[in-house]
Parts: sequence; structure tokens; C-alpha cells
Amino acid sequence: MATRRKVGRPKGYKLKKFDETRIGFLLKHETPIEYRMLMDVAEFMKLRAPSANLIEAFAYSSSDPLFRKEKFWRALIEYRKCGCRPKMALKTSVSKELYYIHLRLNKYLNK
Repeated sequence: MATRRKVGRPKGYKLKKFDETRIGFLLKHETPIEYRMLMDVAEFMKLRAPSANLIEAFAYSSSDPLFRKEKFWRALIEYRKCGCRPKMALKTSVSKELYYIHLRLNKYLNK
């Protein structure tokens, strides 16, 4: 007796852009310089999204305080586990953009 295939989308979470993962969103908005360098390296290596090992190498070589925070390492662990298939995509809104602009201004002007 042959089993019937289930109709519909396969199980699992939908593939998202790297910017919509927790780690991508965090890097893009809190450390834009390192994010741009990371994306340039990933593009040079012809990767769709940077690997977790590449992100970790950037984190150890950077002097930015974000890379020593617990929220960065939690996001990196989630990225290792799920890749570009997180449960929820993170998207920006006007209030989030204003918050991160304010955060970057304080970060770079108060050095």
C-alpha cells in the first residue's frame, strides 16, 4: 500500500534574509561598520549569508563592546541552531529606526 504525500508547504520555518535574523538585525543596526565588512566578505566568498564561524571570527577581532554582550552571544547561538530559518523575522519600524539611530549617535559621539 503506497502512502500518500501530504499536500502543502513542507514542515519547518521559511527561509528569511540574513537581515531578518536576530544576529543580522543586531549587527546591521548596532554595528553597521562590522556588518558591512562581514557582508562584503560573504559576498566575496559567494555566500548567501555569512556562516556563524565567520561572524564569531569578526566578533573576536573587533573591539566593539557589543561583541562582549550576552545578547550578541545568544543571537549567535540561535543563528548556529536555526541559520536563516528563525521562527520570526525581525523587521524595522520607524520607532526602531529612531532608537537605533539614537544609540549609534551616542556610541560614536561619546568615544
